[in-house]
Amino acid sequence: MKAKAAIFKRVILASVIFFVIGNVSAQTEKLEMEQKPLPPLPSSISGRDNIDTVMQNFLRAQKDPELDRGDQEIDGRTVLVMLGKGVINFTPNDKKFVAGRVVAFQRAMLDVKEQCAKLQETRISSEMVQDFKSPGEQRAMADAQRLQREGLAQEGAIQVAKAMNSDIKAKNLPTSLQTAGLYGEKILENKMKEELKKKGLDPNKTVSDQEVKSVLSTSTFKAHLRATARARCSGIKVLASFESNPASGKGQVGVIGVWTRKLHEVADAVVTGDYSLIPKGAPGLPIKKHIPEDLRTLLSTFGTQLLRDETGGWNILAFGQAQPLSTDQQNIDISYKVARLQAEGMLRSFLGESITSTNDLRETEESTTYEGQPSEAQMESAFQSRVEAIAPKLPVSGVVQVHEWETLHPANNGPVVGVVVRWRVESSKFAGLLKTVNQASAAKANEATARMNSGSAAKQSGSPSSQSITTPKSNNSNSGAGVRSRDF
Repeated sequence: MKAKAAIFKRVILASVIFFVIGNVSAQTEKLEMEQKPLPPLPSSISGRDNIDTVMQNFLRAQKDPELDRGDQEIDGRTVLVMLGKGVINFTPNDKKFVAGRVVAFQRAMLDVKEQCAKLQETRISSEMVQDFKSPGEQRAMADAQRLQREGLAQEGAIQVAKAMNSDIKAKNLPTSLQTAGLYGEKILENKMKEELKKKGLDPNKTVSDQEVKSVLSTSTFKAHLRATARARCSGIKVLASFESNPASGKGQVGVIGVWTRKLHEVADAVVTGDYSLIPKGAPGLPIKKHIPEDLRTLLSTFGTQLLRDETGGWNILAFGQAQPLSTDQQNIDISYKVARLQAEGMLRSFLGESITSTNDLRETEESTTYEGQPSEAQMESAFQSRVEAIAPKLPVSGVVQVHEWETLHPANNGPVVGVVVRWRVESSKFAGLLKTVNQASAAKANEATARMNSGSAAKQSGSPSSQSITTPKSNNSNSGAGVRSRDF
């Protein structure tokens, strides 16, 4: 009897172990699928099909998960999908053709980010209307649940929800929340409460949709909403990029970008070095698995990509390209150096955007009026100028070249060389820099307020960090690369 009982226990134990291992294997397989790199895209460069058709066909083919253009809910999480385009201003026989392709990609990314900002404006407005339908004591709980569904860690979601629904100033938020998107949302929350009080309403009680929308429609609130929406778009990942070069006329580069709250928070965490808001991720794939082997795919891969390696650590890959003047080896070697500088520049711009967005919001926190309403193009131009001012000064060390390639472009049979560089986030000295920049920006804002109140025309002083946000415009762009990752 005892022998039978022992055998039975062993069978049960084996069954439990098998069940647990089976579940772990299934989870591991699922995680690997989420980070599965983009398959080869030999048709990503074409002269036959319209760029819109190529992107729509790619989007329709996605099954894990199925994706549609615009704002959608997938497994309870918000997913924004944007399709952007940029014109190549040089023909294939021009020596500036490859550089023109890179600029076209940057324009396509600007298109993607403008679409993202518009979608975010609508979503943020809807969230505010929904929040004020409930009395104040219930909002933090509802917000925490929503943020957790969106991919934030449980404790992080609670921390954010409590801070967003408190009466503190945005500048007094906990350090981990002093990033562009969350900072802007807190400013909006405070301004909404202020405007409702002016109407004689208690913002801690249920407020009608009509009253909230009336505040949302004011010009001042719209200006802050636009700034917050743009800041919230950090972390956009490019699923794929495409190129079309017709027999006559100018070619185009197309980009399919995706945004989720998790990607946004990861991008902010890279800058602050504080990962408390995002769940600890499982190990990803080795870096080499994220670099396409297919040369045609590499040829249409631009920008930067944030991904997790096999140790679970976050890395940024940056892709650069250059066009040798000839097939002479000396020219090719020079072009490799140009491609690397371009990749490193994209890496710095990726990081610089988060800092610049937060800096901009800090300086407008106390603003109650705006002198005119700048267009999207004017806002983007001014923003890129500030990014270009701060990006070169960022202490990014430890950048390693992990791949180089060369091929012939099918449109002109001319040589193109490319470089992929890697930056390990955890080994950098960059983490926490945002706090320093924010403090410098706050000091500058306080000084400006004091001068305004006293009516004096004191000379501008400020820190090097804050003074640097005023140099000429740059064409550098923060972007994801044309390599798809499922870590969203």
